[in-house]
Amino acid sequence: MIKKLNERIAMANSALGIVPPLIRASLSKDRPFKEEHCLKAEAMITFEPSGVCVHRSEFFDAIHTILAEKVPAKLIDKEDRTWNLTNEAKDNKFPKLVLSSNQQRIDLPDYSVLSNDASTRIRFLDQSASDVNLPPTAQEEWRSILKERALEENEVDDFYCDLSDTQVHVERTIIKGIEAGECTISSLVPNSRRFFERLVGAYDGSASIQDYADGRGREIFEQLAEWRPYEGFLFSLLLSSHAAMTSIINVDHLDHEDLKKAFELLINCGDPLSRLGALEVGLHILPDRPEVESFLLRLIYLMRDDDVESDASEFRLFSALFVLVDGELARTRIMAGEPPFYRRLASLAQAALIHRQLVQYGIDYQRFSEWAVSSRVENFYMQTLADLRVEPRWEPDLVAAPQMQEEFFGRIINEVNNFQANIGEGELKHTVFGDGEQSLINLCEFPRPYYPGPLEGAENSPNFVPEDIGRIIEKKLNGDEMEAVSFIALCNSAMIYRVTPDHAELAAKALRLANYTLANLEDKFQLVDILNGLATVAAVARAPALADELRILVRRYRRDAEYGFSIEVATRICLVASASRQDMMEWRQFTGDWLTELAFSELEGDEFEVLHSNLLTLMHSVPELWISCARADAALKAIRFR
Repeated sequence: MIKKLNERIAMANSALGIVPPLIRASLSKDRPFKEEHCLKAEAMITFEPSGVCVHRSEFFDAIHTILAEKVPAKLIDKEDRTWNLTNEAKDNKFPKLVLSSNQQRIDLPDYSVLSNDASTRIRFLDQSASDVNLPPTAQEEWRSILKERALEENEVDDFYCDLSDTQVHVERTIIKGIEAGECTISSLVPNSRRFFERLVGAYDGSASIQDYADGRGREIFEQLAEWRPYEGFLFSLLLSSHAAMTSIINVDHLDHEDLKKAFELLINCGDPLSRLGALEVGLHILPDRPEVESFLLRLIYLMRDDDVESDASEFRLFSALFVLVDGELARTRIMAGEPPFYRRLASLAQAALIHRQLVQYGIDYQRFSEWAVSSRVENFYMQTLADLRVEPRWEPDLVAAPQMQEEFFGRIINEVNNFQANIGEGELKHTVFGDGEQSLINLCEFPRPYYPGPLEGAENSPNFVPEDIGRIIEKKLNGDEMEAVSFIALCNSAMIYRVTPDHAELAAKALRLANYTLANLEDKFQLVDILNGLATVAAVARAPALADELRILVRRYRRDAEYGFSIEVATRICLVASASRQDMMEWRQFTGDWLTELAFSELEGDEFEVLHSNLLTLMHSVPELWISCARADAALKAIRFR
């Protein structure tokens, strides 16, 4: 028996030495695996910033000793220095452990979970859980253990990791990083699915954001309100990326002073998303809470007067943060199995959480935005293009700050229109619908306020193509000579109206009859606009025939001496048009065939590097593409390393 056990231990250790790091780390944390193979990690604990390092098992043994016997304990660190571990807490207080040696002193975290006294353990759990808003289910799991016994060595890390995966703790971590000047992607965007499920609620199978709001969204708002009304309201506003969410935020639990305090905070150091959410909530409650009207006007002014082209634009910073967070979630794939709208709900909420902390510390918006975008823009862009297969109406270019501001204007106009009875005929209505140049309705650039938002990519437009525009589309696409301008009416309609497969078929037929030549092209910029527009039509109308004809048209003009365009443009058109196929296998094959064609085409300069980088990023987001893109990868790799 001993021989077999030793063989099993040896085999397990050998296996851990050769498996990839991520698998090794996962197995090392798997308690059943470790118990079955009698594995015990000899972990070390390092106390920053001092750098003192001790054996974890010896450290916890010393804590048990000092808490049980109430006498100091000694520890030997990695450098063979002797340290005294003492408890400086007074009676009935949580342990206050201190590690000291000569003139050096290290204040340790609270390890009350190791106390022999059950009441101390439970009291510490209640205080810690309330502090960070640990969900009730997690509290009960730990309570059932701590009532019976102190935590074991391998449970301590699990306990503190559980506390760390909360909005409050992550918010504090971000602040510490900003204060220390050491912001990293990992500190801004935790690699933890559990954290994001607590931030926006665990995905419940909803097909749309409206369904999600009625189910899980309502639950998380209720839990936040029960935890702490004021702080809970501010955290609720992080989920304001769709009006369906803000419409169910209840402020009955907030007294007048706390409500005014929350609005004042958002005006002074809030993020654009929470400000929009607060405005929508305020319009709803205005008859019962008239004191918020002045705040609503100030919120509108802040969003209206933001110069999105300036280095100090808050919309620009928020857009960059969304790219950073969503790109990082695409890279880590911790939400790869859920619909894009759910991942974007989480990304926007985290971007808003980060934004709030940044504005309090006067960071350089321009430099931070440039860093954020450059860090994860390719992951964001490729993931969003891949998302079009299931949510075809939201494209990555819509993340730009000017479009985001226009989208917010559109939401404000809609909500003010919905609640006209609440606002009367005063300054609020005039600011939105007035005749002045600075009213929102006059600042909007049609049709941009009516483009879909990040969480609306799966929804059909509620507006059908108007009859007069429909007649123009049919007339232009049924003409004797097919000019470039013949497609403009259809392309301009794709994002704001519900274009049908019949419209797409007209365009496909027109391309065939014109022998894939567009007469009277002004320049290549007009050509690219038309190609992108037709790709969008193919996607939103789910029109494979148009995508097929568009592929030929791209091939025709890609290397044209006068109208040729870059490989980035060709790749984007390919991936947008591929969304004409919703079925994964059909999408995978069409996308793979087109990308392989591009990989074997004539590539100039660094185009092969750009295409290969995009391809690898795309296949990371959608591993199924390896089946159809392997030849493209091999071809580009051969060029790169020849």
